[in-house]
Amino acid sequence: MPLTRSEVVCLATGIAVGALVGANADKIKTALGGLIGMLGDGAGEGYAAAAQKVAEHVETLKDALAESKAAPKSA
Repeated sequence: MPLTRSEVVCLATGIAVGALVGANADKIKTALGGLIGMLGDGAGEGYAAAAQKVAEHVETLKDALAESKAAPKSA
């Protein structure tokens, strides 16, 4: 399945951003260290709750996809 132009642009952008972040990870951690420290444990709990919610949505989507593949196709 060939990629469209917009998909190629998104893929290339993602690769470029990932490379920049990877190359500057230490600088980013240092710059955000103070901000993350101020947020404290409350942010960690909020992030865990959000991650759980996303995981539930992903599981629901996987179940729906599996059901649609298992359902007999009507002609």
